[in-house]
Amino acid sequence: MIYRGDKKEELAVRHRILSDEQEAVLDLYIQHIDNLFEEMKLSEKLQVEIETQHLKRILSK
Repeated sequence: MIYRGDKKEELAVRHRILSDEQEAVLDLYIQHIDNLFEEMKLSEKLQVEIETQHLKRILSK
């Protein structure tokens, strides 16, 4: 006998777009993109700090 919850689960599995393996790869890809974005933000902060220090040095002369 199929209970209502089991039927919903079965329909969800049938209508999935990605396989488990594809979902895992997608998760890794998203994690990689998130890491790149964080690195870019840190790089931008460092660049701003370098430019700020450079301008301070120029203005203090």
